[in-house]
Amino acid sequence: MVIAVMWSLVQAVTYPLAAFAEIDSDPTTRLNDPAGLFTEAVITGLGDGTAVSGYDAPEAFDPLTGYPTNIPAGSTAHAVSYAGTIQIVDPEVSTRTGLTYCIDLETDTEIGVNYELGDWTEANVPNMGYIGYILRNHYPATGEPAAAPTVAMRAAAVQAAIWFFSDDYVLAVDSPVRTYTAEIVADALANGPGTEPAEPELTVTPESMAAPATGEIVGPFTVTADGPSAIHLEGVEVFTDPNGTNALAEGATVRPGARLWARSVSDADPQGFVLERAVTALVGTVLLYDGTNPTLENAQKLVLARQTQLTARAGATLEPFEAGRVRVIKHISGKGAGHQGKIVIRVNCQATDAALNRRRTLTVRAGAAAGTVQRTISGLPAGSVCTITEPITGDNKAVNLISQPIITPGTVTVVADETQQVSIIDSYKRACKLVHGPHGYVCK
Repeated sequence: MVIAVMWSLVQAVTYPLAAFAEIDSDPTTRLNDPAGLFTEAVITGLGDGTAVSGYDAPEAFDPLTGYPTNIPAGSTAHAVSYAGTIQIVDPEVSTRTGLTYCIDLETDTEIGVNYELGDWTEANVPNMGYIGYILRNHYPATGEPAAAPTVAMRAAAVQAAIWFFSDDYVLAVDSPVRTYTAEIVADALANGPGTEPAEPELTVTPESMAAPATGEIVGPFTVTADGPSAIHLEGVEVFTDPNGTNALAEGATVRPGARLWARSVSDADPQGFVLERAVTALVGTVLLYDGTNPTLENAQKLVLARQTQLTARAGATLEPFEAGRVRVIKHISGKGAGHQGKIVIRVNCQATDAALNRRRTLTVRAGAAAGTVQRTISGLPAGSVCTITEPITGDNKAVNLISQPIITPGTVTVVADETQQVSIIDSYKRACKLVHGPHGYVCK
């Protein structure tokens, strides 16, 4: 396991040393990396622990058969420069700290790496039930193994027992912590496995959405939670209605089940909204790399070693795209004007990215008087090719179109921050003589 500060010094051993993951302990490596919008914990340093020497057992090895007396045949030598607890902190609330262990020996991590709370399924680590049992019954949740002469050896023994279940890691027969690790494993096999701790519930669906850079409102976003949260805004405005009437201020309370809408109001990158709620994270809760450190593709998985207070964070990001407008100018004329039925106009826009395709429907009410009606569609992706049609023309028993709708042009290309105009002319004639009766006009 490597935690960043990469340890350059590896304990000397009397057998060949292969290169394996460690925790890089140089505090300058990623110390200035910013936290992500939804980062819930950041590695700040090492806790208690020490170096250990051991072996990676072969693929066929089964840790559920017990701790081996001898090194399994076919094992690979693996000296680890640090086995023990790893310190984390809430990136926004420095008083919310925690201790974790590694559950992913073959992957590096570093001080300054960003994490989020996860579940055992997401972690995809074998034997998490036994690891959970170990965590609830050993250091730092308890003082076990009490026989270990130092806290550092106690932590190292617990970490080695975790790696036994997660990575088939077996300590060298002369390791000073081997006896304690073997006892921890025997206890877990006899009395485990444990169950997964309840994870705090706070999610926003969807987690991202494309949005016009011109500020049109998108949504809805649905909040699922087991308690209220406070909202943090990053370059966006958020509303509780699709029309943008009820805006949420920074820090406003958001209740479980809320539906939210948002719009981009800046060039911030990333931009979005974050819901935050103080939660109790239980022993055995996993923490997974959230992918927000620059140039870092992967980082080892961690598991909480002691119950602590953290801030659960969830929300959604907006992905702005350049956008323009299409204005439809509808002309109604002829002796039958004013007696036509409802008119429906469709604007079908095909974008370069199919995910941004848009289809809009415009309606002109039945009986609209002769003259001009305008409708503008905004927030259309720049570069989209829009086709305009009029599938319902208003033709009815009372009036008929003199000719098919005249649409000019029938196709337009959307340009960023510009308005493309389309003219539609409908001219109506009377289909029959209209006579005003007790219930309005009738056709005779």
